Formats: sequence, structure tokens, C-alpha cells
Amino acid sequence: MSTVVEAPPRSRLVYGVAGLVGAVLVALSGGYGYHGDELYFVAAGRHLAWGYPDQPPLTPLLARLMDLVAPDSLVVLRIPAAIAAALTVLFVGLIAREMGGRPRAQIIAATSAAVSGLVLVPGHMLHTTTIDICLSAALTWLVVRVLRTGAERLLLAAGAVLGVGLLNKYQIAAVAIALVIGLAVAGPRGLLRSPWFAAGVLLALAIWAPNLWWQAQHGWPQFEMAQLISERGGNGARLGFIPLQLVYVSPFLAPLWIAGLVRLLRTPAFRFLGVAYLLLAAAFIAAGGSALYLFGAYAALLAAGGIAVDGWLERGANGRRVAIGASLVASAAFVVPLALPVVPLGGLSTIPVVKLNGLTAEQFGWPELAETVADVHRGLPTGQREHAIVLTENFGEAAALERYGPALGLPAVYSGYRGYADWGPPPETATTVLLVGPGTKTGPPAWAVRACRDGVRQVAATNNDQGIKNKEQGGKVWLCSGLGESWATLWPGIRHLD
Repeated sequence: MSTVVEAPPRSRLVYGVAGLVGAVLVALSGGYGYHGDELYFVAAGRHLAWGYPDQPPLTPLLARLMDLVAPDSLVVLRIPAAIAAALTVLFVGLIAREMGGRPRAQIIAATSAAVSGLVLVPGHMLHTTTIDICLSAALTWLVVRVLRTGAERLLLAAGAVLGVGLLNKYQIAAVAIALVIGLAVAGPRGLLRSPWFAAGVLLALAIWAPNLWWQAQHGWPQFEMAQLISERGGNGARLGFIPLQLVYVSPFLAPLWIAGLVRLLRTPAFRFLGVAYLLLAAAFIAAGGSALYLFGAYAALLAAGGIAVDGWLERGANGRRVAIGASLVASAAFVVPLALPVVPLGGLSTIPVVKLNGLTAEQFGWPELAETVADVHRGLPTGQREHAIVLTENFGEAAALERYGPALGLPAVYSGYRGYADWGPPPETATTVLLVGPGTKTGPPAWAVRACRDGVRQVAATNNDQGIKNKEQGGKVWLCSGLGESWATLWPGIRHLD
């Protein structure tokens, strides 16, 4: 390891920027409504396990804890996301300091993160991505700090962060592997020979082990999930991957993070970070992954970009300060309406919020869905109503009906989708089924046509009051009566991951 390099003074304003981001996110967290994934996390938290077919356990655990603190509170549910987003901003500023950035560079780096899509979009809702970005930034900060200070025992802390991250989302493993390959390719390689590096790896594996055991016991469903995601992405995802980086982070920040990437590649001590970013981009493109997957690698680029911009300001006239300030303001003006619930509901059809941020669309229509299904249920004859259950196509619908249904008198809700499939099937006494969401353009699902002796017919359509196009807008509710096959026979054909 190299000798210790004294870090520049720490900017207290970085903490202020991070705190402001967290406060704004909490203040606006009650806007619009639950995202379907959030409702699913709450439901999964009621069935705590070391894993699920589509995710590790950490985010459902956080959702469960928040739901215990304040049941059915959207604001409280989203507090961990706001904290994670604020910490991401802080880590970007701290990384800039560890790289030798002066206070102004730290502020520029942290502020660029604060007005970026990678912080504000996932920071508005509790999601695995929100936590993943934060922990990836923390991991990067610890590695860079080890290189500056020579305190190799911090690699044990890095291993702990990695292990917790693997209990949240497996994507952090790609970040860690890229960092290791970057160090092996560009150096300093001595870090990889440290006994503390081995200890950190072992600690990460130990923390991750219960989830690995769960995956093994359940046939490694995550491999099937990864294949489905790759097939869904295809060539379209590959072609759009690079252009979407410019949009998702923010078009107005592209010069900054690109300058950061160039600076990393030109700086021997931190070249491994630039190499890691390029490796991750290549890997995700090859796999047909989402453009969002690269978010975990941007903390180092924004930090280095802050240093590059600080140097540019130092060498130029006052007009450059205006240009940088204008870029940050423009980024905020671009990202905030797309990420946060500040656009009035009536303006969502004219401002392309839903088109540019698909997460927004899935925050509408859940109460209306429950009302629609409840109306159908109330209209059933008494004999059917006593033996009725609700079966949905996806976990968002099931979790929404669990959230809003009890107050409306809805019966138990089931689904064959992902984690919900492990929590079913319905009891054999359930012979009347309200099917929500499924069906083809020509009719209900084939299994229902075959198994419902008294027929299956559409009895309602689902819509949201805002007219926003999402998965539930224009969906169908079917009534299946006189179920003639056992659920034990039907359930394997109803289970699905995609």
C-alpha cells in the first residue's frame, strides 16, 4: 500500500445538501400513491423469509418494520428510501474528498448527485434499487478511503456493506466484481493480496449465506428470473443502453460525469474505477440488462466529475461559475418533475412524466381497483360470496387488494405471481373466483375456461380516475363459478415468474 495522503478539508455543506435531499423526499413522499412494488414489499414483509423468487429479503424487512411503526402509512414506508438517497449524496461528496477534491469540488459532486435521476427517481419510493445505489456508493467510498489512508482493515467494513447489499439486491455483486477486476487490471493490485481483502470477502459471504441457502433450497429461481429479464430486454435494451444513460442520470449532468470518467481513466491511483464502470456497461449491454442497472457505478464518476469541474472553474473566468450553476439548476428543473410528485394530476397527460419515468404510472389506480372488485363481490349471491376468493395476475394487484380490500369486505387474495405463488394456493372450499387482470384479447385464461363448470365471464373493467395508462388501466375482472378442479391440481399451472 502507498503512504497515507492527507485529505483536503471536509465541506460541511455536503452534509447540508444531503440533509436537504432527505427532507424534501420525506416532505413529498405522500404524493400520488403507492407503487405496486412497494405494496408487494409490504406483503412480502408479512411473509418474512431469507429470500423470495425475485429478490433477497432486506427491502421486504424494511417495509415490514415501517409498517409496524405506522401501519398503512405511505410517508413512513418511504423514510428508508429518503435516508438512502440522502446518504448516496453524502457518499458522493465523501468520495470526492478521498480523491483529493477540495471543499468546492465536494459540494459540486454532492449537488450533482442531489439533482440527478439516479438519486431522486428511486429515492421517492422504497425499492431495492434505492438501497442498492446507496450501498454501492458506500462500498466505493470505503475502497477509495482504504487506498488513501492505507487502513486495510476498512476492507472488513466493505465486506459487511457488500454482504448487506447482497441481502438487498444481487446487482451489487456486479459492482464488487467490476471493482476487483478494475484493481487487477489497473492496480493497485496490492490491495487484492491483503489478508483484510480475504477477510472482507469471507464476511460478505457469511452475511449472504442464509439467502444463498434459501435459493438452493428453492431451486435457484433467481437464475430463471435473470434469464427472463435478459430475454425481455433483448436488442432494444442493448441499443438504447448508452443513450439512456444520458437521459436517466440527467442530460445536463452528462458533461460532468463524462469528465469524471475521463479523469478517472487518466489518474493512475483511481483508474480502476473508470475501468470498473466500462466493464459494468459492457456486461449489462451484453446481457440485455436495463439501463438503470448502471446506476450503482455513478458515485465515483460524479465525485471525479466534481473535481474536474472544480479545476475547470479554477482556470477560467467568472462566467464558468454561471455555466455550472445553470447546469445544476437545469438538471433539477428536468429531474424533479419526472421524479417527484410535484406535477398536478391534471398535468400528467400534457407533461411527459409517465413516458420518461414509468415508475410514476404504477402509483395510480389501486384504491379504484379495490372498489371495482368490491362492487363485484358485493353483487354475488350469498352462496357464492361465502366461497369466494380473489385471484390476481400480478403481485401489485394482489398487494393492493390486501391493502385496501379489508375495509371493503373483500375475501382473501391470492396470486400465482412470483412470491405470492409460495403463499398460496387457495383453500379447496374456494369454488367462486374473482379473476383480476388475467386473460387474453379474446377471453379469460385457458385454465379458468376449462375448470369453471358454470362458466367464466367478464363482470367489470378496471380503470383509474386519472386516465393514466398503466398495467391496470383497462384491465378485466372475470367471474369463475363452480370450480371443478382442485387447487392442488391447478396451482402449478397458475404459478409464473413473468
